[in-house]
Amino acid sequence: MAECRLSELYGKDAEAYKILDKFPGKKLEGVRYTPLFDFFAHRAETGAFRVVCGDFVNKDTGTGLVHCAPAFGDDDYKVCTKAGIVTANTLVSPIDDNGRFNKDVGRFAGMYIKDADREIIRELRTKERLFKETQYKHSYPFCWRSDTPLIYKAVHSWFI
Repeated sequence: MAECRLSELYGKDAEAYKILDKFPGKKLEGVRYTPLFDFFAHRAETGAFRVVCGDFVNKDTGTGLVHCAPAFGDDDYKVCTKAGIVTANTLVSPIDDNGRFNKDVGRFAGMYIKDADREIIRELRTKERLFKETQYKHSYPFCWRSDTPLIYKAVHSWFI
């Protein structure tokens, strides 16, 4: 965790934590980690679930670390393709065209992604894998016609 984020994340309790070591985030590059869910754990064999560095990560919000979902963000896609984790042909997207989780994500299958948030948080808490739960307001794109949330999702396309 970025040292400058301790007081923001822990408030007055930040003083109770002892800093064991200080180093630049780049030192973590290549370190492997256990995914929060095991739905795609087999992808570790091809390079997933290791720390990669990207210039879009900053210390202004969160922990100073981010999870990359290459099928759902341009920066995520770029950093993961550069690191050899995915290619356009090996991109994994557990969400169907209606914004619902597909069968690849077990018990969340069929749930609309926004409706699944509470269930995902509950499971992370149960497995003691939830660092901190908080509300975070940020801008989010909505369809101008239907006023429904838009999903940024990579899709194969042909342009003629």
